[in-house]
Amino acid sequence: MKGERRRRQVARTVLVVGEGDAEVCFLQHLKALYVLRGSGIVVTIKNARGKGAAHVVDFAVRQSRNAAYDLVVALLDTDADWNDQTRAAARKGRVEIAPCQPCLEAVLLSVHRAPVQGRSTLQLKHDFEARFGGAAHETAVWRHFTPEALDAALPRVAVLRSLRQVLLAAEWFPAE
Repeated sequence: MKGERRRRQVARTVLVVGEGDAEVCFLQHLKALYVLRGSGIVVTIKNARGKGAAHVVDFAVRQSRNAAYDLVVALLDTDADWNDQTRAAARKGRVEIAPCQPCLEAVLLSVHRAPVQGRSTLQLKHDFEARFGGAAHETAVWRHFTPEALDAALPRVAVLRSLRQVLLAAEWFPAE
């Protein structure tokens, strides 16, 4: 009928802050796979440019003040500056944490069932480059992380489960 207006659904907005270039590339890859156009979810990805977990949380809090996001998530490594004070700052700033223990490369290697226990961040980064032919911030490595590989890893990789839920439903379920 003429004059009748369709009600528009308000989109849920999500801000996801990555610690550095590798985390942002990973988040963009996941967004391309899981956030469908017209899904009612708008995801903004920002880069905190490193400097440890405390800086990432602070950056996420400051960025969340610029717009009214329904959900704010920080994807960060736990190898630097991850402590009770940083956790408290995240709670106070209403920032959910997606921790990569000890680093993003450990999470990504876990997707492909590579051993990560007892290895240092430096060893994990070298293992990642040797296995996938480049660093995690290089776009060529993402071809190894197909939807099938990621979905198969969901039961084993808690941080991946949490991020997928954020991208599909704009809801937070903490990583164990």
